[in-house]
Amino acid sequence: ARLGIGAEASRLSGTTNTIAMLAWPDGRTRPLLFDDSPVLPSAVYLRADGGLDVGRDAARAALADPTRYEPNPKRRIDEGSLLLGTTEVPVVDAIAAVFGRVATEAQRVIGGPPDETVLTHPAAWGPARRGVLLDAARQAGVAVTGTVAEPIAAAAYFTAVLGNTVRTG
Repeated sequence: ARLGIGAEASRLSGTTNTIAMLAWPDGRTRPLLFDDSPVLPSAVYLRADGGLDVGRDAARAALADPTRYEPNPKRRIDEGSLLLGTTEVPVVDAIAAVFGRVATEAQRVIGGPPDETVLTHPAAWGPARRGVLLDAARQAGVAVTGTVAEPIAAAAYFTAVLGNTVRTG
């Protein structure tokens, strides 16, 4: 199976979420589910033991101490580190925690690592930002076989998976 990992930003809430799609060799595709939802909030929360909770677990934990919570680590990719509580956490570690959650779920669903993994990224991101994403994926144990700009990935999904056509021009 192939795994595609991307992000989407909510214009209403300003949050960033992670979406992951599995593509089977027979052409079927399906989203990975996280807590019964195809949308995984990209949030992280630094626990007292130094580990990072991800997604809805992070949001719930933040109720106890919001200073240890970061709802949008990908949006802070240029900062190098995040201050969570009184601890500096490298941004790459926060993004790796999100990728780790995706990888764990993908392996549970397909029974092992995917044959291919493709990450999407904003079209305007240069090599440095894409490098942080790739470093985070490696740190999470995700073997990335390619990257694709988000608009290109969306167009491919629109045509190849949904069967829509795009007029020339």
